[in-house]
Amino acid sequence: MFEKILFPTDFSEVSLHALENCIPKLFEMGAKELIVIHVVDIVPEEFEVLHALEMRAKERLDEIVEKLKAKGVKVTGLVCFGSISPVIAVEAKCPSIEIVDRAACEMVDLVVIPSKGKHIKRKMQIGSTARNVIRKSSVPVLVLKYDWNEEKKSIECLGDCATIFERPLIALDLSPCSELVVSVVRRFSEKIKRAMLYHVVDYGSVEEMEANMKNAKNALELYAKKLNIECETEVDAGIASKEILAKLLSFEASMLVVGKTGRGWLKEILLGGTADAVIKESSVPTLVVPCR
Repeated sequence: MFEKILFPTDFSEVSLHALENCIPKLFEMGAKELIVIHVVDIVPEEFEVLHALEMRAKERLDEIVEKLKAKGVKVTGLVCFGSISPVIAVEAKCPSIEIVDRAACEMVDLVVIPSKGKHIKRKMQIGSTARNVIRKSSVPVLVLKYDWNEEKKSIECLGDCATIFERPLIALDLSPCSELVVSVVRRFSEKIKRAMLYHVVDYGSVEEMEANMKNAKNALELYAKKLNIECETEVDAGIASKEILAKLLSFEASMLVVGKTGRGWLKEILLGGTADAVIKESSVPTLVVPCR
């Protein structure tokens, strides 16, 4: 199980909901330590204003920490100032850089972040901070998905953190990244009741399709043996992102597990590729494993 968790908060309704309702459930399943970090991404020149921003953030963070401690969570709160990003204006501050750096510095096992915080009433999509953390993080990132329930006029979490690990759909591209994805899944294998290893053949000619699907099936079977749990294997052909999203629904997955391969600077600025597409559109929590 993931023992040391980093949770970045912007004090939004979504973020507070995740802290109060999801994080304690992860501790019931074996997590041992939580670091809650708030990044001040607007840094004024005047010291008095800077100090006021810092103190206000600390006060809000202290309230969160006390509530979590009351629920039995071992937690530390940190207020940081965003690092300057070299790819944007020097006046701007980038929270994702500080979050990723802090995760590495604190040697956490997992970063947990909601997919949307400031504009929950808009069509659900992955927020810029979450997206950048996913791209740059050297540790697994669990993206909690939230939507707006128009009937109830309130936010709702898409998925129950109490059962999040019970029925994962594990999407493997059969690259060297797949070995790392499987090793991460083994960390919570005792929580799994049923899993599926899944691959989509979106390569090769029509004549090669049958052989490619057979080879992929054999590869999945080998990975299944390494997990040593009740695990189905399935291979489909088509557009990978669309097939994975469809399989999430038909399998009734509690979570999606997917590997994320690092790319060049230009491609990272654009939201593209199978992993990015399914992370953005997934209707369940998504565990993203970095493969660099």
